[in-house]
Amino acid sequence: MKLVVKISGKLLTPEEVALPGAVKALVEKGAKVVVVHGGGPQLTEMLQKLGRTPQFVEGLRVTSKEEMEVVEMVLSGLLNKMLVGTFLRNGVPACGVSGRDAFFLQGERYTLKKDGQEIGLGQVGEVTQVDARIIFALWEWGFVPVVSPVCGDVAWEALNVNADWVAAHIARALQADYLVLFSDVPGVLQDPKNRDSLIETLTMREMERLVAEGVIQGGMLPKLQALFQILCGSVREVFISEGSEIVHLPTLCEGGRIRGTRVVL
Repeated sequence: MKLVVKISGKLLTPEEVALPGAVKALVEKGAKVVVVHGGGPQLTEMLQKLGRTPQFVEGLRVTSKEEMEVVEMVLSGLLNKMLVGTFLRNGVPACGVSGRDAFFLQGERYTLKKDGQEIGLGQVGEVTQVDARIIFALWEWGFVPVVSPVCGDVAWEALNVNADWVAAHIARALQADYLVLFSDVPGVLQDPKNRDSLIETLTMREMERLVAEGVIQGGMLPKLQALFQILCGSVREVFISEGSEIVHLPTLCEGGRIRGTRVVL
């Protein structure tokens, strides 16, 4: 069984033990796992320390060339290695990579279309090609790949790509059985202010309605757009859930499920 697990930067701390424990249990059950991480809060904090004011459009971070250097430093350096260290301390043989390693993830600049206008977001990119050989090589030698969502353009210069998009593209390339996206919310909510208004099953039609009504916005919008546009027909099960459900990941090996929103592609 193959799983791609994405963890939001909001859940990343040096003391995080739930994810390594769950991944260790999955590996012991024979599963092949890829972990993709974000890092939005940590990146915002670093940019603010440098006197930069973060800008977002439709949940995507506008990224200048100068800021891209900070993005790569925080995501591929600080956070990736912190997470790898956490795995290793908990007995999980992990190896950190970014999309710029081994021709892994190639992309191009992403142009947002809104109200008939094209909006450039600087070094923000989208994935155009996945060369998964590095993943299979790490799996062959017993390592869990831990992926930073920094990708390369045709010249292999750095692009900042939404971690949900990266996870979805990797899941499609691997024909994964499961893609699970963890953040600090229980899933997609009918009322964003009410954590008990969880939508347990979400279809494309329902998503379009919620977007039109303004219910789905911010960071959840690119997450869902990626799922429907990238993954259609390529992944068996997709879940959006919160960090407290990480401990239940191993139940997927027995045909179970975790609490959250199941996305019907």
